[in-house]
Amino acid sequence: MHTLFPVQTSVQNNHLDVNPEPDIEAIQWSLISHLVECFLLEKWVDEHFIQVTTTTEYLANYQTTQAQDAHQFLASLLLESLPQQYQDFFDQDNSLIVMQVDQERQLLLLVEPAYASPWRLSKSCLPVIRNVNARLNNNLNDSLDSYHVDSASLEPVSSAQQLLDIFLLMMDSASLSDIGVLKLKESLEASFIAQQQSSLANITTTVCQYPYWHQTLIAAEQWASLMDRPFHPLAKGKLGFTAQEYKRYMAEFNQPITLAWVAIAKSHVMVAERVQDTTTQNPAKYLFDTTQQQKLMRELDDKGIADTHIAMPVHPWQMTHVVDDMYADDLANGTVVALTFDALITYASSSMRSMLIDADTPNSIKLPIGVYALNSKRYLPALKLINGEKNQAILMQARTIDPVLSSQLRLWDERLWWGYMSPSHLHDKSASNPYFYQEKPTHLGAMLRQLPANLCDDTIRLLPMASLGMLVYKQGVSHHIFDGIVQEGIHSTTQNSNQNSAQDSIQESASQNKKAAVIACFKNLCDVFLGAMLRCLRLGFAPEMHGQNIVIVLKDNRFTSLLLRDHDSVRIHLPWLARHKISDPEYLSPPDFKNRLYRETPQALIFYLQSLGLLVNIRAIIESLVEHYHINEDALWHEAMISIEESLVTINFDDNQRQVLRDELLNGSHYPHKTLLLPVIARGSDPHGSMPAGESKTINPFKRIKKNS
Repeated sequence: MHTLFPVQTSVQNNHLDVNPEPDIEAIQWSLISHLVECFLLEKWVDEHFIQVTTTTEYLANYQTTQAQDAHQFLASLLLESLPQQYQDFFDQDNSLIVMQVDQERQLLLLVEPAYASPWRLSKSCLPVIRNVNARLNNNLNDSLDSYHVDSASLEPVSSAQQLLDIFLLMMDSASLSDIGVLKLKESLEASFIAQQQSSLANITTTVCQYPYWHQTLIAAEQWASLMDRPFHPLAKGKLGFTAQEYKRYMAEFNQPITLAWVAIAKSHVMVAERVQDTTTQNPAKYLFDTTQQQKLMRELDDKGIADTHIAMPVHPWQMTHVVDDMYADDLANGTVVALTFDALITYASSSMRSMLIDADTPNSIKLPIGVYALNSKRYLPALKLINGEKNQAILMQARTIDPVLSSQLRLWDERLWWGYMSPSHLHDKSASNPYFYQEKPTHLGAMLRQLPANLCDDTIRLLPMASLGMLVYKQGVSHHIFDGIVQEGIHSTTQNSNQNSAQDSIQESASQNKKAAVIACFKNLCDVFLGAMLRCLRLGFAPEMHGQNIVIVLKDNRFTSLLLRDHDSVRIHLPWLARHKISDPEYLSPPDFKNRLYRETPQALIFYLQSLGLLVNIRAIIESLVEHYHINEDALWHEAMISIEESLVTINFDDNQRQVLRDELLNGSHYPHKTLLLPVIARGSDPHGSMPAGESKTINPFKRIKKNS
């Protein structure tokens, strides 16, 4: 299992275990495999410390030094020291990475070729520490059969925490930040604990069978939350949540969350451009029916603040842990007033702070939560909300330029928001507003999200793409969301099979039909996702492409369009935008800070399709399908490649664009890789609160496909 940890409900004696335990081994293997990938791709150590060899060569070297042949080495060393899967690995000519930890120890990585990286940890085999000074003993007897190994000579590294310590020991200590190392260790431990909790969540397996569209969305968000950001060892850790709070507020546990409410003086509330009158344009007006609005207004009237304040929702964790402390002065002087009103029941989405409503409504709400996720606080800065408005304007204009995008690129409307602000800078939406860069204003605010009305339809299913990269295990059986999508087609095909055929032949045919249906479904997904993203690139912008922010629209068991959220992260390349008369949005950014929304070259823009779109989003889906349906991985990457090739032909690129895209996506030997952990070590703290990231390189997954063709 290369990327996934199972959500496993234990089975004992063919009965459901009422007190299941997390599969610690599977969780640690997942973390370790991701940590190994980060270590190798991010080049934590110089390449000369890393020897890529084979098991045959490694054993032959040992044979020379120990005067034994390889078979006897295996018999005396491996059989006594390691489980069977390691023996099987060494018994064949497999790839092996050897690293010298110190004078006494080697780290052995049992690896196999991969598609998104040169190597990945071989399935079911943990890294191994070898004590190079340990010797074989035979009790002074010349018989090789009597050889045995010191138990400490070979030892699997069974925890990600242990492996991280080994990796850090190998690095140049001068390059390590004490604060960064501490943050990394703390986040890794938090992620491990969180995965244990999440592995016991009761996840529904019938996502697409709910009668109402909003039920499906909430259920699919459970799956997406389990994956969080795939391949990131720190993703599940939420620093600030207790164990109880984690289960209370994370989407996979599907707990109803009643929002707290405060009233903020209008003199301290900055609003979106579309908010012209806070009396009629406030969160309650969009979120509540008439009865609930009246109940809220009665409390505001009773407190004498109905005309002077705006009622704002607050996440209950935020109310308890942040508001009471950070806004103590405001609470004391009446600028902020805590309310007893608590009418709105919500459910967390996979992004944790985006709250969904289990009702037939286009409205949902995004709130700040002062919890660290991926070493960044999840607050709601006005600067990003303003940039999000600018980006939505680009997205809306793009839909008018490209007729295909008008139907395939759908948008959550994020142009209504309200946020705490100093009265002296209430109307200052320039980059020079100093309060944009202070933490306090970011912790009280709300952004309304509104779905297109025609997507609030019970014939439609909305599925975060992250949910398609995750397996859920129940009673030892894995489940994938594709199961419900392809089932009908498989059933009809099987019914038409020759009933006179042998039973095993029918079963084989059904299995092949299922695999063909899954591949066709995946190709449909790639056509919609990759086609839409390439059309965006043609116009000069790239949406945020990780699986939480892109929701795929399913109708009649076909993927038809994409639904985007979190528009503040759209990236642009101005020369390509200008060709289509899309103006510079003039993003806000801190003084003396390079705004990363601007990409100076086409290659820098294409980076997001390569790194987030393909190496994360599509890769996660591919690996889950391989694991669940036992489909050849090469076949799925091939379908993704065909989708790109077809789009490059059918989309109206100019010749230069088409060649640049072909070179970067299909012809180049390498892809850029978004580094994850080294920036955490290096950063320490960042006043701007963005997730730390850098860039290295990896292999082009499609070069391997072409090589194997």
